[in-house]
Amino acid sequence: MSQIADALIGVKRQVGSLRRAGQDLENLLEVSNALNQEKHLAPLLEMIMDSAVKTLNAERGFLMMKNQGTGALEVSVARGMGEDLTDDDTGEFSTGIASSVAHSGDPFFTANSKGDGRVAEFASVMRSDARAILCVPVNFQERNLGTIYLDNQAGTPGFTEDLVRLAASFASAAAGAIENARLYESIRDETAKRASLSRYLSPTVVEDILKQGGDLELGGSTVECSVLFSDVAGFTSFGENLKPGELVHLMNEYFTVLADVIFENSGTLDKFIGDATMAIFGAPVHESDHAALAVNAGLEMLKACDELMAKWESEGKPTFHMRVGVNSGPVVAGNLGSPQRMDYTVIGDAVNLASRMETSSERGTLCISEYTWDLIKDFAEAEDMGPIQVKGKSDDIRVYHVLSITPPRRDAHHVHRSSPRVETELFAIYSQDGVSGTRQGIIRDISEGGVMVHSGFPSEVGNSVRLNFSLPTGEQLTELEASAVRATSLEDSDGGYQINLKFTDVDEDTKVKLGRYIQGLSSP
Repeated sequence: MSQIADALIGVKRQVGSLRRAGQDLENLLEVSNALNQEKHLAPLLEMIMDSAVKTLNAERGFLMMKNQGTGALEVSVARGMGEDLTDDDTGEFSTGIASSVAHSGDPFFTANSKGDGRVAEFASVMRSDARAILCVPVNFQERNLGTIYLDNQAGTPGFTEDLVRLAASFASAAAGAIENARLYESIRDETAKRASLSRYLSPTVVEDILKQGGDLELGGSTVECSVLFSDVAGFTSFGENLKPGELVHLMNEYFTVLADVIFENSGTLDKFIGDATMAIFGAPVHESDHAALAVNAGLEMLKACDELMAKWESEGKPTFHMRVGVNSGPVVAGNLGSPQRMDYTVIGDAVNLASRMETSSERGTLCISEYTWDLIKDFAEAEDMGPIQVKGKSDDIRVYHVLSITPPRRDAHHVHRSSPRVETELFAIYSQDGVSGTRQGIIRDISEGGVMVHSGFPSEVGNSVRLNFSLPTGEQLTELEASAVRATSLEDSDGGYQINLKFTDVDEDTKVKLGRYIQGLSSP
């Protein structure tokens, strides 16, 4: 009977332990879901600390995060600490235990700090009334993000060994939420920066700047490029009979047409100067590309202007002619100005000569320098206008009036996709065969045949994936089966991985939803 009684007591203890474990798991899932709903880092860290104190039955504690720039551990949030763990010399939190845990990667637990020799080296802890101490690392994959420190004072319920495992699971859930929030804020900041830059830079240049990471700073470097100038011939007579509001309206319509042409040719819209326009064209693939793009843009600007003038004439509005000049050569390009006011622009002799080419053009024509002509002469047609004297140049510069250009096709510029893709930003969750749990990412572009996902998690080519995301319309696309056809580690400031997914099984209803969404993005 005694043995049976002992066995029943043991079973009762095991049942109680299983119930507590089940409740702990339920609480952890609830907390994890709540943390993943918060997309902003600062309130998320507050929520993590409050949830840690409640879930792990602690009186007080603090959360330390590694500075992403320096790697130094810094106290981000504290609860109930007062001055008990304050260093006498610095007046700051003594974070020796937390720093040790971050370094070793192993949790620290003691039920009685006063009788634990490991705590003796941490003087501020010994001076405090902290008895039970629990500290766990906050790790995302193999990378330490920080630590969570908790303690209970004398006279209050202490911690148990079981809480160490629960605390480790809690810290893992917190780490995933932190990475998710950082990814969200990174995308938000990039979107804001992209919107600002897109007002005057082409999409290609915007992408180059964003890949560099960090804030925009003053500075420049010498590059080879082509510079385009255009202006309105007879602008004074054009605007003399217009009211200021009418003139502004017409010129904005005109500049919008020019900006579209510049961007379509991968140019940078440097500035509007009165009735003049300055644009910059870099060399993305081949040394002659910038010249070809600039000249092609100039010819298309002349054509677009003629079409706009025909429209204005039919509406009874005054019209004008424009002229364009292009020069190619080395310039200093970068963010120039002051910390309070800077512009992405170029300076140098090649810029001055481009302006001289524009003033040498007749109405409705495009003139280029001999330097630009040398880069495009194999696929362009032009009239040799002879040499001109240019201020600041000891030798005359030969000028060419361009009639047409047919730049060579470069395979890198003409990649055919079976399903055209459009850029977007959609939050997604997905699971991979053979990998436990769900993962998060941002869909950067989408087509009816697949998506490109920016994720903090790696993937292997050939992995089967089940993707879930919502469209801005509220329509939910769930359990889309896909296969990873490309996975690339990103080395820029955002880090993470770029995963190209090809849909392998999409029902007709989903295809209709995707097609409708993509068409909406593609429409002007």
